[in-house]
Amino acid sequence: MGGGSAPSLTAWERRTLDRSLDDARQRALGKGHRFLQAAGEIMIETGGLAFTIQDLAERSQLSLGSFYKAFSGKEELLLALFEESVVLGVSMQASVIADIADPLEQLEACLTWLAAPRALLGEEDNPGARALAELRFTLASSRPADLARALEPQLQILNDVLQRAVANGQVRNDIPARRLAEMVWAVAAEANHNSILRTGILDDAEAPGNVWEFCRSALLMHA
Repeated sequence: MGGGSAPSLTAWERRTLDRSLDDARQRALGKGHRFLQAAGEIMIETGGLAFTIQDLAERSQLSLGSFYKAFSGKEELLLALFEESVVLGVSMQASVIADIADPLEQLEACLTWLAAPRALLGEEDNPGARALAELRFTLASSRPADLARALEPQLQILNDVLQRAVANGQVRNDIPARRLAEMVWAVAAEANHNSILRTGILDDAEAPGNVWEFCRSALLMHA
């Protein structure tokens, strides 16, 4: 039996292989986005998560094999959908605060955006927002570590704003900015989800302003 090692690739072979791999990655990502779009459409239509992988394949006009090349299963797709919603939300917040110079005012804009009862604006109900709110609680139970990673972009934008506010002497410095970001996010997110799910708690138009005043008082203490 021969014991020689396989010949190494030449430069053009490596370039060709890299291009092939890049093309395959792009195709996989494109199909993954089509499955996510299909899931989002079904969630908006039904207001829930009770769809099957077959439903996604039919809606996206892709095969089951394509689905399993992009995701390990429905749970993985739902996590990806939640990750996309967080990234979109952070992008919207960044746009909201782009023209605001004062860190404390930036924080107010972020938190009132987060706490706003968006499910009640413009529609009787928002089935897609309801499904995402339910998904957050599902992930908190089934995949808490993945949920924490998915929420990292949201916590990071709050942390960045709070660090600037601390540096300006506007916010208390006896608690790390990161921990403050986690606490104010928890308050604002709870108000948002209560509104979306219509629990009767913090689901009125005054809630975002109330949340900000509560957080502002806590943040200014001992500043």
